[in-house]
Amino acid sequence: MELRIIKDRFSVIEPYIKGKDVLDIGCVDARPGGEKKYKSTGLHLFLKESASSVLGVDLDEGGVKSMKDEGYNVMAADCEDMDLKRRFDCVVAGEIIEHLSNPGLFLENVKRHLAENGFLIITTPNAFGIVNFFRILRRNSIKVHAEHTCWYDPATLRQLLERHSFKVEEMFFSNKRKWYKRRYFFKLKYQVPKFFTRMRPYFSGTIIAVARKYG
Repeated sequence: MELRIIKDRFSVIEPYIKGKDVLDIGCVDARPGGEKKYKSTGLHLFLKESASSVLGVDLDEGGVKSMKDEGYNVMAADCEDMDLKRRFDCVVAGEIIEHLSNPGLFLENVKRHLAENGFLIITTPNAFGIVNFFRILRRNSIKVHAEHTCWYDPATLRQLLERHSFKVEEMFFSNKRKWYKRRYFFKLKYQVPKFFTRMRPYFSGTIIAVARKYG
């Protein structure tokens, strides 16, 4: 199946969470220097605005406390073994599966927290992103988050989901939003990788998978 590139992952996510009860896994994900990802990427804020209800969970107890102090409905929990005593229409896991020790255990636990025919939306870095290849050519290494344990491409992510009774309904590629902003049009460091991904979408930086629970 040929995957197309989308510029805005929110356009994929919105139909599945609009007016629904949503669980956001990895809602804090603080970055080096103390930047709060839920603000910098806007994913949790988007879910909060679009869904009927949102519960965020994260292992980062300090980050969870900070979000609670700001009025967010969040709690500290380990997504591989938590029991929230409720089910959700949709679970969103943005850039979290590549951090896990046991992604299979995670998916089994997600199933327990999903309503019948509920949806799981995963976003994760693409192992074959063109930026990785450029870094290998320049430095013979790639930049890897200190807490990442694995890489995925569309084939391996689909295989993992299907092994744990999820049917992949849709899958897309996406790239950094700044690649498409007019003010960066003449920056080669954005335009060159954008050109390659236009020619070969499999070089895109991020995978977005929408999967339905069955069984």
